[in-house]
Amino acid sequence: MSVKLVAHRGESEAAPENTLEAFTLAWARGARCIEGDFHLTRDGEVVCMHDDNAKRTCGVDRPLSELTLAEIRSFDAGKWKGDAWKFTRVPTLGEVLRTMPEDGEIFIELKSVGPILDRLKAVFAAGPWRPEQLTFIAFDETTISSVKKLFPAHNAYWLLCNWIGPWDCHTQARFTPDELVAKVRELGVDGVDIHPDFVGAEHVSAMHAAGYSFNVWTVDAVEQARRLIAMNVDSLTSNRAYALGCELAE
Repeated sequence: MSVKLVAHRGESEAAPENTLEAFTLAWARGARCIEGDFHLTRDGEVVCMHDDNAKRTCGVDRPLSELTLAEIRSFDAGKWKGDAWKFTRVPTLGEVLRTMPEDGEIFIELKSVGPILDRLKAVFAAGPWRPEQLTFIAFDETTISSVKKLFPAHNAYWLLCNWIGPWDCHTQARFTPDELVAKVRELGVDGVDIHPDFVGAEHVSAMHAAGYSFNVWTVDAVEQARRLIAMNVDSLTSNRAYALGCELAE
């Protein structure tokens, strides 16, 4: 199977999302690539959590931007998933990167904007990771453009939803294929990571013809995955990457 399957927040169907437990399980199950969400703490550390508030996964109603790493370390990020996951902690970006095998890859979703970009330099300098292993994704246009300029050797994909609807998905514009290519060119990035609804083969073809990558999130159903693979998308991000890969191989 040529399409890359990306483990969304790790093996998040089976283990607590965005934890070392979820990421190490993904690697153990043969993942080529993981995806995680990253925020900046009050004391300038980069931590892995989807929401900007610790309430949903840690039961503490506090914004991450107002908390120190030590405070966040005291939270339990696993018990919401079940008693077997009690005492699971919120990891830093550096800790997540250190779980990667030599040929592993990660999609780093930047949730914080601004100062987090400079902090990435220090994190990357502390390890042996190659640019092709570390891909950036972000909804915020300024952030994704800025990180590409700061780390030109790394891939950077703009995250977006491609429909007009009631759910605030940061970007609610229905792009034609040509408009999507023009927007990516304007941002100066390497491609998109887009929600699958209303994506057509013409979008994928136009992006590829212009030299850009076309990635899709979040895909859990095998029927939808097969439809997108037939369009020649470059990667599929899934909450159940291992199970989906097994189903696609049948």
